[in-house]
Amino acid sequence: MSSKLETLRAAWPVLRGALRRGQLFNPQCELIDAEPDVVASFDLEVPMSEGFALTANVFHSRSRRAEGQADPVVMCAHPYDNHHIPALGGTPFGGPPQQYRLLPQSGGKPRFSRLTSWESPDPNFWVPAGYTLVNLNLPGFANSEGPASIMSSHQGKCFREAIAWVGSQDWCDGSVGLCGVSFLCISQYLAAAVPDGEKAPDALKCIIPWEGVSDLYQDLACRGGVPDFGFLNFWWHTEVKDSMNNTLEAYLETEDAIPVEALEKHPFYDDYWREKAPPLENIQVPMLLCASFSDHELHTLGSFRAYEKARSDHKWVYTHRSGKWTEYYKPESLALQKDFMDRFLKGTSNRFDGLPTARIEVRKSRDDVKEVRWSSSWPPEDTYYQRLHLGQNQTLSPTPPQDAQEAIYDGDSGEVWFDYRFSRDTEVTGYIALKVWVEARPGAGQSIAPKDMVLCCFIDKLDSRGRSVRFYGSVGQDQDMVTRGYGRASRRELNEQESRPFNPVPAGSQDQELKPGDTVPLEVAFCPSSTFFEKDSTLRLIISGSDIVHAPIFKKDTRINRGRHVVKFGAEFDSHLLIPIIGD
Repeated sequence: MSSKLETLRAAWPVLRGALRRGQLFNPQCELIDAEPDVVASFDLEVPMSEGFALTANVFHSRSRRAEGQADPVVMCAHPYDNHHIPALGGTPFGGPPQQYRLLPQSGGKPRFSRLTSWESPDPNFWVPAGYTLVNLNLPGFANSEGPASIMSSHQGKCFREAIAWVGSQDWCDGSVGLCGVSFLCISQYLAAAVPDGEKAPDALKCIIPWEGVSDLYQDLACRGGVPDFGFLNFWWHTEVKDSMNNTLEAYLETEDAIPVEALEKHPFYDDYWREKAPPLENIQVPMLLCASFSDHELHTLGSFRAYEKARSDHKWVYTHRSGKWTEYYKPESLALQKDFMDRFLKGTSNRFDGLPTARIEVRKSRDDVKEVRWSSSWPPEDTYYQRLHLGQNQTLSPTPPQDAQEAIYDGDSGEVWFDYRFSRDTEVTGYIALKVWVEARPGAGQSIAPKDMVLCCFIDKLDSRGRSVRFYGSVGQDQDMVTRGYGRASRRELNEQESRPFNPVPAGSQDQELKPGDTVPLEVAFCPSSTFFEKDSTLRLIISGSDIVHAPIFKKDTRINRGRHVVKFGAEFDSHLLIPIIGD
């Protein structure tokens, strides 16, 4: 299939939605002109120790530069080509980056200047705030030299060298902080999670990673052992491939496979995937990390993992349930980002001197925020984990049933649910986990039982009248449930070192196919969330053979599902949902 056809196939679900919304000619963002004092130097060469150069756009204050003043630097790095800004005519129709014409936004429209590339800090905000902004192309992308790669240790190494070089320039006062969304968050993990035996650049003082996967296999490519063949296909063909200046052959020599095909060559969690999971425990610089309760298909799990594993003495997590781009550019978030940079790049005393660790945003529904508070820990220290056992009549109960029972649904498209009605107002904030005993049986007219099964699991909120309550989800989804998780029977083996009772982590090391009559325990991790359940509202656990709550771009591979899925509970089958209740 030709490259153009591949791109069209990957983009079609999103393009169809954009056409329906009229978004192609009415992008969901607001562009503003650059401040007169902001001056840009494009394509500055940044030398690497390997003999090639990267390119960066540098945004200064005209007046401060004329006075010879050196600023602290806010910096980002990515593979998206920093020429794709309206000011250079590198975007469709001279408007915003193309993604704002394709991807639906939620929670409002982002607002930024014509100097801003995709998911990057806005020079219009940072330069007037007393900073110089550096926007760097990673090796092999746009006009940066060197081998192209994705989420590699080499990208991290080159980013660190670029940080050290920037810190030594006469226009930098020696202090650099990193900032940016999604891959511009991932690149911060790669730079700050310095491999054992190496040292972080002296200039690197702090980071603001705003929502990003931290383990490509566990967070996206094969979450819960279930392949996703939607997002990586879209991302590679619409955002990455055309920015790469290496040949595909050269890329494959470095990377072995393009992202969308990597699972075919590396189905298990092997060295290929481990190399794309930076050693987060080696992050020691101050960190303000954003981990959303909405981006369950992409960044949520990885963001919370990065926050919990980092060993920074000063670290904060900012949670929300809106759209990542809207939240990143909104005035309140920018003010918080600025205070963080002021504290750790300028040494200014401000709210970060005594700010509690975690910003918790609790929602009743999509647009109804119950509470925003700062907590002393994540997960919140006043968390009580309640076991709700699967029981008869499709209920969840603190008391396990005495007798063994089962619920059966069609493996291809059926589902079963279990309800828990709250007797009082209750906040559920944190990790949710499911342990469920399952069996795969032949369907009607079949004689052989399936050897595997995929479970798509959802937590829904029902109001007192039994109506589903909707929330914002990944990439502009505005009809999401509370949270979701995925599991695959053949990948039920857990990584015992990484797993916790409320957050099981699959090992991903082998297939353990089912034999006829096998009943096995499967543990499923749901993304962290924060939801207020009013008295008489209901938490519904849904177990399905298909991804019943669709999000644009993402597509879980459930093609192995057939026959009948059997959920067993009661007696020796301790199937239960573990939920985090606050303040109980």
